[in-house]
Amino acid sequence: MTTSTQSHTSIPLNKLVAWDGNVRKTNPDQNLDELKASITAHGLLQSLVVRKTSRGKFSVIAGRRRYLALSSLAGSGVIDADTPIPCHVVSGSADATEISLTENIVRAPMHPADQFEAFLSLIDAGASPADVAARFGLSEIAVKQRLKLARVSPNILQAYRAGELTLQQVQAFAISDDHEAQERVHSELPDWINDADAIRDALTQDEISLSDRRARFVTLAAYEEAGGDIRRDLFAEDENGVFVLDAELLERLAMEKLVTEAETIRAEGWKWVEAFVKFDRSQMNFRTRHPEALPLSAEAEAEQARLTKEYEALFSSQDEHDDEATEQLDTLEEQINALNDTPRVFNAETLAIAGAIVTIGPDGDLQVLRGQVRPEDEPEGHQYKRAGAANERPEFPASLVQQLTESRSAAIGARLAESPDIALAATVYALVGATFNHFHNDPSVCIKSAVSYYRSNPEGADALERKAAEWEERLPEAHIDRWEWCLEQDRETLLRLLAFCAGRAVNAVRKKEDRDDCPRLADADRLAAALGLNMTEWFIPTAENYFLRVSRPQIISAIVEATRCPRKLSWDKLKKSELAALAERETDETGWLPKPIRA
Repeated sequence: MTTSTQSHTSIPLNKLVAWDGNVRKTNPDQNLDELKASITAHGLLQSLVVRKTSRGKFSVIAGRRRYLALSSLAGSGVIDADTPIPCHVVSGSADATEISLTENIVRAPMHPADQFEAFLSLIDAGASPADVAARFGLSEIAVKQRLKLARVSPNILQAYRAGELTLQQVQAFAISDDHEAQERVHSELPDWINDADAIRDALTQDEISLSDRRARFVTLAAYEEAGGDIRRDLFAEDENGVFVLDAELLERLAMEKLVTEAETIRAEGWKWVEAFVKFDRSQMNFRTRHPEALPLSAEAEAEQARLTKEYEALFSSQDEHDDEATEQLDTLEEQINALNDTPRVFNAETLAIAGAIVTIGPDGDLQVLRGQVRPEDEPEGHQYKRAGAANERPEFPASLVQQLTESRSAAIGARLAESPDIALAATVYALVGATFNHFHNDPSVCIKSAVSYYRSNPEGADALERKAAEWEERLPEAHIDRWEWCLEQDRETLLRLLAFCAGRAVNAVRKKEDRDDCPRLADADRLAAALGLNMTEWFIPTAENYFLRVSRPQIISAIVEATRCPRKLSWDKLKKSELAALAERETDETGWLPKPIRA
């Protein structure tokens, strides 16, 4: 090992130069602002190691970042260019590379938990976060984050020091100031789901995030103006890190805003208008009437007939290579569609018997459900036809309905397998029916004591199979050993296993023999609503799985409904396979779904 003699002295800053052989090559000027702030506030706490050069200068062989920070301070006029700098001068025979390497390797960095507590000590001694930020070259929010971490339970910090927790997990615990709650979540969450999101969810499960539909509808500004308090997660970068603390105030503000909106809707002439902060359609026995297109005037009808006749004549005589004729056809089609695009309105009869429901949509926007008819307001003798009635042709083939609802059933099961609380409620509900209705399996519930299998292979079923493989790895192979295994597990593990089993047992498949009023399917609808199921995440209609299996009018209706564009006459000239392919392209990414699997 190379040895060297050293002397301690002060050398003017303008006599120092950076040494090209410094071993720190990557980002040598990183975080210089923090270092500059520290030197300004506390002075240079560690001397530079230098060696004399042949030109009367001194090369800085250890302390390059400190030298760069000092040079920057001199350049900005904070210190003088000839400020004396404390230095260790080593002899020319010293191995400069070894000294540079030793300084960068041998020193042990401070553990972040120690740093958090050191910052807290400064605050407890009377410094403000702004003062500390200025003295250490940090942003004020960075200081507040360190203070927040210093205030988590000492047991959590000790687990962090021991390497049992990551910094991200400690940040998640900091979302709550309740040490008892932090320690309970730390002890109850099993290791395999003990990630930051799970910790954060467990500590805020009873709180209202700003992403809540009510909070979005009311807006944070209106809530705070009304005197509402909030709490922010210093480590979150989106609205999920802001929590509303006054649920009663939020609910009242949401209802007041809905009532105001309802007055505007009432002016449209409805028999009744009601406001609901939360509206569950499945619990309301309403029929929906839809607006009708205004009839064409006599002049518009005549013009439409003339344009249609001209279009048909030109289409039948067109040469497929005649670009001019194609442009004329497109122009005629646009003119016909413009005539057909008349406003849709509710007629006087509907306004006289129907009402409107004003509520909050899933994204926090205003949602108005017009044309809702209560059973007692139905015209006398009016009856709705039920699909599947005698001598009535079903709207969709039974095999297609079964395949579509298999996709929905699997999706419900996959969502339920990830929702222990809802799975617990649904399973207890099923057991109550079996117990008190004296059925081994209550026919009115969609969760049965058997695994559901599907002829098709929907995405939800794949998710359940992957989850099944994960559980099979954890469960003992022998059935007799599983009882002891279950007794040894914590409540969270059993809840998640229960959720998975409930998900595998969901039967929301509609078969040919099922009636419209099948109670099992109604139960599945309620379960899907509780889960917030969005079938667009699980099913995308394609030519193969839907469009080729329905009629041409149904394909065209789907395109019009999905794109909100007028019907094109050219579609009638396409083969069904071409029309189905067109429908697949046009409905892609629109969120359109076939009627049997809509919410």
